[in-house]
Amino acid sequence: MSEDTLQHIFINFSKRKVTLVDDEGYEKDVQWKWDQEGSEGFAETVEQIQHIVDSDLITYCFAVK
Repeated sequence: MSEDTLQHIFINFSKRKVTLVDDEGYEKDVQWKWDQEGSEGFAETVEQIQHIVDSDLITYCFAVK
């Protein structure tokens, strides 16, 4: 994904995972551990994404039962 353009970001709160999708359709998943450190890291990353990336490129996902 180094030379490709970022097309979309999926932030999945129920899985504590961020999926990056480039203009070629390739996906890269980043997932955090289910501990205090993972929680803090995930929250910091989501906050940074929200400040840097256009909100139209972000989709938030939540578990629904």
